Amino acid sequence: MSVNTKEEFKKLLLQTIDENLKQIFQETATHIIYQFLESNYSLKQEEIPEKLETFMEGLQEFFRSGAHMIEQTILKELYSNFGLRYKSREGYRFVDYIDDLENVYQAIRNPSKSKWLQRATPKI
Repeated sequence: MSVNTKEEFKKLLLQTIDENLKQIFQETATHIIYQFLESNYSLKQEEIPEKLETFMEGLQEFFRSGAHMIEQTILKELYSNFGLRYKSREGYRFVDYIDDLENVYQAIRNPSKSKWLQRATPKI
C-alpha cells in the first residue's frame, strides 16, 4: 500500500473512531476516554491507528464487557463507509476486521497494485 493510501486509511479510521465515540458518549466523556488511554496506556489519540491492539486493551479495561459494543459500532460505520455490510465472523478480532478493510481500501484506491484484489479475482 502506498504511503498516501495508508495515511488516508489511518485518517479515515481515526475519524470514524472519534465520531462514533462522540456519538455514543458526547464530547466530554470522549475526552475522558482519550485521557484514560493516554494516562494508562501512553496512547495519544492520533496514535490509535498504529496501535489498535493497545487501543482495544484500553477500551476493554475502561468499559469491560461494553467494549465489544463499541467495537461493533465502529466496525459497522467503517464498513458502511465502504458500501459494505458488516458481518461478525467467528474468531475475528477488531484488528482483523481493520486489516481486511485496509486491503479493501487499497484495492479501491489502487486496483492494479492490489495483491488482495489479485488473489480475490478468479483466473480465467
